[in-house]
Amino acid sequence: MQKFPRVSRKALTDRFVRALKASSDRIEIGDASCRGLSIRCTPAGIKTWTFAYKLNGRMRRITLGEYPDLGLGEAREQADERRRQRNGGNDPRAVQDAERATQTRAVLTFGELCDLYIAHVKASGKISWKTDEGYLKRPKAKFGKRPAVSITKRELMDFFEEIARTSKCSANRTQSTVRTMWGWAAERDHIPMNFLAGLKKVGGKETEKDRVLTVDELRVLLSALSDPEVEATETVRLALKGVLLTAQRPGEVAGMMLSELHDLDGPTPHWIIPRLRTKNKKTEHTVPLSPTAVDLIRQALELSGKYAKGLNDKPVFASRFENVTALARHSLSQAVRRILDDRRYKDAFAKFTPHDLRRTAATLAQSLRIQRDYVKALLNHTDDDVTAIYARWHMFDEKREAALAIEAALSNLPTKSLELAA
Repeated sequence: MQKFPRVSRKALTDRFVRALKASSDRIEIGDASCRGLSIRCTPAGIKTWTFAYKLNGRMRRITLGEYPDLGLGEAREQADERRRQRNGGNDPRAVQDAERATQTRAVLTFGELCDLYIAHVKASGKISWKTDEGYLKRPKAKFGKRPAVSITKRELMDFFEEIARTSKCSANRTQSTVRTMWGWAAERDHIPMNFLAGLKKVGGKETEKDRVLTVDELRVLLSALSDPEVEATETVRLALKGVLLTAQRPGEVAGMMLSELHDLDGPTPHWIIPRLRTKNKKTEHTVPLSPTAVDLIRQALELSGKYAKGLNDKPVFASRFENVTALARHSLSQAVRRILDDRRYKDAFAKFTPHDLRRTAATLAQSLRIQRDYVKALLNHTDDDVTAIYARWHMFDEKREAALAIEAALSNLPTKSLELAA
C-alpha cells in the first residue's frame, strides 16, 4: 500500500498561505479545515494545492492548481468536489483527466489541429505530406481560428461543395485529406468522433484526365517561360521545361537532387529517382537524359548554388526560401496559374496544369512513332513484374529513344525559347 509522508496540519488562512516560505527543502502543510487538502511550497516560492485521497485501498494525490491563481476558498471547494466524486465511486484523477481533455478539445483550433496533423504525417515519413499541407490551406483559411470541436459536418460538406463548383477534383482531394485528419484527431481524442467517415465524395466520380497541349499552345508556353515579365523565378521556369523534357511527374522533377544524377559528362547521362520518391514506391526509376535536359540541369545547378550552399547534397531546383531545400511542387502550379492569368497569354490557352505537360511530352513521343511500350517505360507506368523491379537498366535504350524524340519534337517547334544558352 502506498503511503504518503505525514504532514503538519493547520487551519489555513489566506494570510498564512500568502506568508508561507520554504528554506532549503519543500514544505507541505495540510489544511485541518478541509480533509485531504494540502499546500506545498518550494524554496523558489512556488505554492501548489494538492488533494490526497484513498481509493481501493491505495493512497493517491492530484494537483488542483497553483496559489495565488487558485485561492484558499476555491481550493477547498475543489477538494470537497473531488471528495464527493471519490465517495460516489469515481476516481478523482480520472475525472480530472477527462475534464482537462475536454478543455483541450474546446480550445484547440482547426488551424492548430491542421498543424499537429501535418507534423504527425511528416514525422511518420509520409512522402506526400506537402500535398496534404496544400489541400488543408483552404479549409485552414476558412475555419482556422475556430475551435475544432465547434465545426459541424454540415459546415464542412457545404465548404467541400463550394470547392466542387469550380473543381471537382480539388474538392474530392480536400475532402479526403480533411477526412483522414479528422479520423486521426478522433483517435487521439482531439475531437469526439470522425463524422466524415464513409461520406460520398462531393465531387462525384472524376473523369479521366486527357488534357494535352496543342502545338500552338506549346509555342506560346515556351515563349512565356522565356518572358522576363512573367511572374516566375528562373528556377521554376527551368523546372517546368524539365517536366516537358523528361516526361516525369512535377513533384519528382521539383525534388531532383544532385546525388540522383549520373554520367552527365558521359555517353549515358541519366537520373535515378529513388524508390520512395516514385509514385508506386516499389522500385527506383531510371530516366535517360537528352542533351537539352542535361544543359537545363546544369543551368539549374548554377542557380542552386546561390540558395543551397554548404550542403553535402543539393537540390537541382532549389527553393529561394530560407530553411527550405528543394522547390515545392505547388511552385510549379502557381507559375502556370500566373501564365494563365496573364492578359498577354490567357487567351492562348485552355486551362492546364504542370502534370498535363508530362502527358503532352508522352504524346509528342508517340507522334514521332515511338512505340507505346517505350513511352510507358519512360513514364514509369510499369507492370507489376519482379524482373522490372530489380532491373535498373530495364528498357534503358528504349526509354532513351523516347526521351530523344521528345527533345526533337520540342526543338522543331518554331521558337527559340527552349535554347538554354546564357
